[in-house]
Amino acid sequence: MSILIHAFSERTFPEIVSGALELRKIIGGEVYAIVIGHNVEELAKKVAKLGVSRVYLVDQPEFSIFNPETYSKVILSIADEVNAKVLIVESDIRGKILSGILSGKLGCGAINDVIGFETRNGKMIYKRVIYAGRAIAEEEVSGDSIVLAIRPGAFKAAEEEGEAEIVKREIQVGELATIVEEFKPKEIAGEMRLEDAEVVVGAGRGIRKKEDLEMIKELARVLGGAWGLSRPLAADYGWAPIWIGISGISIKPKLYIAIGISGQPQHTSGIRDSKIIVAINKDPDAPIFQFADYGIIGDAYQVVPELIKRLKELKG
Repeated sequence: MSILIHAFSERTFPEIVSGALELRKIIGGEVYAIVIGHNVEELAKKVAKLGVSRVYLVDQPEFSIFNPETYSKVILSIADEVNAKVLIVESDIRGKILSGILSGKLGCGAINDVIGFETRNGKMIYKRVIYAGRAIAEEEVSGDSIVLAIRPGAFKAAEEEGEAEIVKREIQVGELATIVEEFKPKEIAGEMRLEDAEVVVGAGRGIRKKEDLEMIKELARVLGGAWGLSRPLAADYGWAPIWIGISGISIKPKLYIAIGISGQPQHTSGIRDSKIIVAINKDPDAPIFQFADYGIIGDAYQVVPELIKRLKELKG
């Protein structure tokens, strides 16, 4: 039995590899990786250093834009070649689409948002988050094959270990039922992607006017981080194209500062992997304080400017 994994970026590949290596400790076999895209040879070289047995590289112009139909054909082709019984993708919107297609083609089960696995009474148990992160389900899948979509942040990124062989493959796409006419990258609210930031400052309904977001942005700049909004400010007020939360973007920075955010499950489920959470809220009973490592009870309009001032003084 072997494991075949696929991810989309340099940021997520190490986490998916780490999950696959953990699974290998239980079921054995080889771990193969497949890198798909155009001009992605450098990514393949980096993946080859993460402890996998072999990397398959499909680097063609036809794969410059994600198309579930073409990507699934590639993955199934390589899976058949290496006799992979476990296919692993990342649990973002693209990975979840792939997991559904792959499981349908293979006639096997699929589990999304996987955060762990173990054996119990001789059976594999897969754990995944449900109910917006408020609970963890334990599931079994019958049959020899399975497709898993691993939740971002569930596993610590794999470290460099050796250097695997890179095998180039050219895949004939053939006629397609679907053609991607245009691809528009996701807009970002600030100057950097929330998913990539080590420091994130989030703002909620404690911020009364859109113009007042300037102090949120300023605090993020001082800390060298990114800023984002809760769902009400982004979706309801239209202040940003995306929001922090389980239905928007899940983040895992080293430091997350929640300003004027009450702490509803939809939001806290998306920040649960943050290393340190600091909450600033004038309501001492706000649920966010139950999730925070540090809390400041006070009006954001008084606390944030003072915090910016002190940080600038410390930086000289």
